[in-house]
Amino acid sequence: MKKLVTILCVMLFSVITYAGSIKISQGNASYLKKENTMTTVFNWQNAKWDNSSTPKEHWKDSYDEYVKKGEDAFLKGFNKSSKKVRITDNASSASYVMTITFTNFDYYFSAMSMIPGHKHKVWADITVLEKATGNIVCKYTVDEFVGKRDFSVMDSFTEMLGILGEELAKKK
Repeated sequence: MKKLVTILCVMLFSVITYAGSIKISQGNASYLKKENTMTTVFNWQNAKWDNSSTPKEHWKDSYDEYVKKGEDAFLKGFNKSSKKVRITDNASSASYVMTITFTNFDYYFSAMSMIPGHKHKVWADITVLEKATGNIVCKYTVDEFVGKRDFSVMDSFTEMLGILGEELAKKK
C-alpha cells in the first residue's frame, strides 16, 4: 500500500511540474476580486510554431478556424471560472483591457498513458490595463502551459486555450 501511495504521489508531482505555469510578473490580480468587465485583444502577429514557422504556415487553410475556436474557448473558459470579472464584447463599457500576446505554440502526441492523444503547449505574455488610466494592473507570463489530451488535434488546441482561460481567472 505504501508503494502505491508513493507511486501516485510521484506521478501527481510530475504532472503538476510538467503542466507549465502562469506567473504574475508585474502587479497583482486583485482586479479579479471586484465586479467589473474586461475586453480582450488577441495578438497572434509574432507567434511561432515550435520556435520556427508561424501558426499560419503550420495550419495553412485551417488557420482562421483554429484562431476563432481557440479565442472563443479562452473567453468561455475565463468567464466560466471568473467569479467577478466578465469578458465582454462591448469595449466602451469595459473597465479593463486584456492583451494576450502569443509567443509560441507546440504540439506533441502523448503515448505514455493508458489513453494516448494529442496535446498542445502555449507560451504567451498577458497584460491587463485599467482602461481609464492606461496603467498596467497585472502582467502574466505563460510558460509552456500544457492542455489536456484529446483524440482530435483541433480539440486539443481549443481545450488548451479554454483551460488557460480558466486557470488565468483563478490566478491570485
